[in-house]
Amino acid sequence: MVDESLMEQLERLSPSELTELRDAIDIRLGDDVPAGQWTILGQRVTEADASSDDYMTLDEWQSRRRARRSA
Repeated sequence: MVDESLMEQLERLSPSELTELRDAIDIRLGDDVPAGQWTILGQRVTEADASSDDYMTLDEWQSRRRARRSA
């Protein structure tokens, strides 16, 4: 799981800062991720950017999962 403080920092980033971070991660991981996976990741990012209202935060997802388990 991702460090909680890191996630808090991530939540404070603007959309342009998130894009800059994503690009830096892409460069850093470039040799570690096969080209086919980069293609899939790129498609998913494009889809997510096009419909940004369709996503939920990790906290929202965990809350929904807990609610389903307790129902």
